[in-house]
Amino acid sequence: MDQEIKLLIHAIENLRQESNFLKDYIFPLASGLFSSLLGGGVAYFTLKYHENIQIEKNKMDVANKWLILAENAFSSLIAIKTNYHGKLESSPMQRASSIPSFILGADPIDVDLTNLSFIVPKEEDKPSHQTKWRNLPRIRGMINNYNIILGMWEKRNEIDRPIKEKILSDFSSKGYVNVTVDQVFKSVGSANFISLIDLTEKAIKLTDDLIVELHDFLISFPEITKALIKTNKIKNYGTILTFSTNENQKLLYLISKSPEVSYELLSELYGQPADQIRNAYTTGYEVV
Repeated sequence: MDQEIKLLIHAIENLRQESNFLKDYIFPLASGLFSSLLGGGVAYFTLKYHENIQIEKNKMDVANKWLILAENAFSSLIAIKTNYHGKLESSPMQRASSIPSFILGADPIDVDLTNLSFIVPKEEDKPSHQTKWRNLPRIRGMINNYNIILGMWEKRNEIDRPIKEKILSDFSSKGYVNVTVDQVFKSVGSANFISLIDLTEKAIKLTDDLIVELHDFLISFPEITKALIKTNKIKNYGTILTFSTNENQKLLYLISKSPEVSYELLSELYGQPADQIRNAYTTGYEVV
């Protein structure tokens, strides 16, 4: 009986698989490690993919924000220009007299330029450094000058009203257009009226140049950003805004430059050479 039990035990032991260190220990460990790495890798690349998508979305949001800001500024300057465009001649006296005081319906722009860093070309990309609207100082200058011109028109409004009210009070029977330079100077003082003329001419010039500058930005900037944003990855998110005049003749007329003042007549008023006055009125936008 004992012999039979021993034989049975021996048969059962023979049925058991031999122990395998690689199979019993290494493989389960490696399998678990591989599963962890695979899961981690999938999570990493999924996160990276969503981060890249979000980056492209942020770029589009920034580009559209700047286009909306520029369009608002452009529309504000166009609205200002409607107060006098088509009324100006070359006489500085006539120009200062023709532009009325008006209510400014625009606010200065206060915006962080750092969010536009994605448009700045890399150091080695030399050709792109020549692209006008990939230059942050150019964009900053446009915004700063827009804020300056708003302040300039506001200041002109402040000094324009009392000067004209005084002239009309003194010469109401003659009408404004029939008043001579000498009579104007006698009424309000030569320094006061020359200050009005000077501020008027600077405001006209900078407004003209900024309208052209903003118009160029609105036309060119969308094409620049389209090349820098992977729009195919976020085509369901939105689109980059674009601007067009749609051949609107009234708008094109307002974009066109105002007639130039006579620097010879300014020379007589200021007692300075005409070329010196012309140089003083340059805005920096004469050479693009």
